[in-house]
Amino acid sequence: MISIWKRVRAAFAQVFRHGPGRKQPDVRKPLAVFTMVYNEHRMLPVWAAYYRAQAGVGNIFVLDHGSDSLPDLPGCEVTPLKRAELDEVDRSAQIQAFQKKLLKKYRTVLFTDCDEFLVADPARFASLQEYAAHAPAASIRCVGVDVIAAAQDLPPVQWDHPILVQRPYGAVRVWSCKTLLSSVPLTWGPGFHDCKEQKILDTALWMFHLKYADEDVVLKRLSVTRALPWSAQARALRHGESHRMEDQAMVGFIRAFQKTRSETSLDTLDLAGIVTAGGESGLHRIPERFLSAF
Repeated sequence: MISIWKRVRAAFAQVFRHGPGRKQPDVRKPLAVFTMVYNEHRMLPVWAAYYRAQAGVGNIFVLDHGSDSLPDLPGCEVTPLKRAELDEVDRSAQIQAFQKKLLKKYRTVLFTDCDEFLVADPARFASLQEYAAHAPAASIRCVGVDVIAAAQDLPPVQWDHPILVQRPYGAVRVWSCKTLLSSVPLTWGPGFHDCKEQKILDTALWMFHLKYADEDVVLKRLSVTRALPWSAQARALRHGESHRMEDQAMVGFIRAFQKTRSETSLDTLDLAGIVTAGGESGLHRIPERFLSAF
């Protein structure tokens, strides 16, 4: 009887403090960022340093899919996963579950591959965290830019120096215009190119994809990903084909974009029109205000 009376008093006290129907304050942290990797040593330290600056130490998470080793990642929480066949459907399910888990402690969660860098337009926002606090919808689709070496004779990227200054050209490609930042659980398809939930495209949120920024690096990474034990389902459904292509095909892809090089800026294009039409641009200059982002 006494315990029942205590519960009743506690309920009345809760109503008195917050008022009937008044929402409880959201005590969750503002932003978490996470990725899933396997034997990543080149891009991952750059990724970790950038997102630590955007979301803060202790809010960065790395799902390690059975790596032999990883570089030091100060300020990041690493969760080891059991290594198995690589299946994009299973991978999507694992990442969806982790995003949902993080949303219990964070108001907004961002998932990216470790070669993907989301940048809120510096002309409007001081950081990704500020953008997330003012996002125009629960789930945001970004303007995806593949950063591509503009010529064959460029020196290698120095990964410990600002990267976009070294590779200031990119192409908007619909495959990189992903929905990665969200305040609600998402249901992604394989490759994370789309999700089932409602989203809006915001041209104030850009994603720079560094896979093609250095030809030697992408070819070395291809030699690793081609050799991975891809599941029969992944091969049958052609999931992950871009990670299994031959070197000659990859070089041809890069050369084709180099031939489209233009000195006009990407922000002079109809970005929303390109994305909505499911198209892509040629190789254009990345707007100068983004070049110091990382």
